[in-house]
Amino acid sequence: MIYNERVILISEKEVDDFLGSKKVKDKSQPIPCMRGTLTNAEQMGLFGKYDLNAFKLHLQGIYRDFSSVIYDEQERLIKGKTYHKNSTVIYL
Repeated sequence: MIYNERVILISEKEVDDFLGSKKVKDKSQPIPCMRGTLTNAEQMGLFGKYDLNAFKLHLQGIYRDFSSVIYDEQERLIKGKTYHKNSTVIYL
């Protein structure tokens, strides 16, 4: 696999403030990833329809506790995550 693209993971943390608590977004360093297409079975399983704009990102290593990503200078919401031996797959 060729990991020639980069993605930034965004996690949300609650920080105590003067008036209570607020959510703060924490960005990671750029992480190498590989973009892949979804199979027909993955599209029907995740989205319930065929979506040509959907894709998946493969990351080396296990990454947890993130709620969205920045890919191609756009913040994108995550539809699903899976973990394999030493990799993370993010469905967008």
